[in-house]
Amino acid sequence: MSEERFIKLVEENRGFEFLQAYRDDVDYIIGGKGNTYWFAVSKKGKVTETYVGTYQNGVWTDRCEKGSGAKKSTKDMPSGSTIKRIAENAYLAQEENWVKNRKPRLVEDSHPHYHYVYGFGDKAADVSEKYGVTIAYSDIKDVSKGFHLRDVSTGSSVEMP
Repeated sequence: MSEERFIKLVEENRGFEFLQAYRDDVDYIIGGKGNTYWFAVSKKGKVTETYVGTYQNGVWTDRCEKGSGAKKSTKDMPSGSTIKRIAENAYLAQEENWVKNRKPRLVEDSHPHYHYVYGFGDKAADVSEKYGVTIAYSDIKDVSKGFHLRDVSTGSSVEMP
């Protein structure tokens, strides 16, 4: 279900991409344009791996690209694996009971979002009001999973990898 949701988001905006910023200068770049969708991992500003899925005639064709230049390698991936990876990260925590069963607080800032908190701040998730994707997440029991929004692009400003 989340896969179709992301596809619809890309179609409605004629392209959509956002960056989830993790610790140690790691970003997840999640996006799509036309019939191509991608999930890239960037470390210290350099893309180290990119998963690309193309949807054509009802069939997904997926590949993983690692490295760059002469060291670049490409490997075929299972059909639909890229869009699944995108959905898992773009909608992180949104299907969990602690989010689904709570009334969120709307935060009006540069990226208005709904703020969900579990317990006394044990976990928190922010969901974009406009786009519906998870733009921030934290878990005090696993701080490595925490991220915040770095950037959002739509339409003609979205560049395919």
